[in-house]
Amino acid sequence: MKEKDILRKQIKKAVAQLSPEEKKAAAVALKKRIETSSFFVEARTILLFHSLPDEVCTHEWIADWHSRKKILLPVVKGDTLVVRPYAPDKMSTGSYGIAEPAGEDVTDYSDIDLVIVPGVGFDPHGNRLGRGKGFYDRLLKKISAPLTGVAYDCQIVAEIPSLPHDVAMSWVVTPNHLYQHSRDTRTSLRICTNRK
Repeated sequence: MKEKDILRKQIKKAVAQLSPEEKKAAAVALKKRIETSSFFVEARTILLFHSLPDEVCTHEWIADWHSRKKILLPVVKGDTLVVRPYAPDKMSTGSYGIAEPAGEDVTDYSDIDLVIVPGVGFDPHGNRLGRGKGFYDRLLKKISAPLTGVAYDCQIVAEIPSLPHDVAMSWVVTPNHLYQHSRDTRTSLRICTNRK
């Protein structure tokens, strides 16, 4: 079995052992941490994702942030991801069981200020372990905005094998840690940790 496949199996097992209460608390903590970042405060347009059951739940994030930011969501089209504006009254279930917005595809990514990315796992160096189909890597190569991976603490491993086509995160945020990818050329993150 390939090394990445072994990691996927190990991480998915760890996530499956989290209780619903632990998952909910993690999503709340992550939301608060992201909202304290300067990039979130300054961002007007955010590319987010509508989470699957084994991912950090972003459903409440989308509903809440939609009133303050322009939220874009990815849509699976063939073997690629396209981007569409979130519209709560125009959502349908896509081919992978993911809620996706209808409407026109966004083709100009220059207005995207921040991208929040799911992953099966991450490492402290910003490397991301996806589901193996390369959907996100192909999309993220086209976007210059800072990339932030979000994960449960149990989804962080010491090292994820990286290939030339893999796209590293600018930073990775968990409920308890913030990992900055120092080699990334995108703007660095400033996050407030002393708010009361």
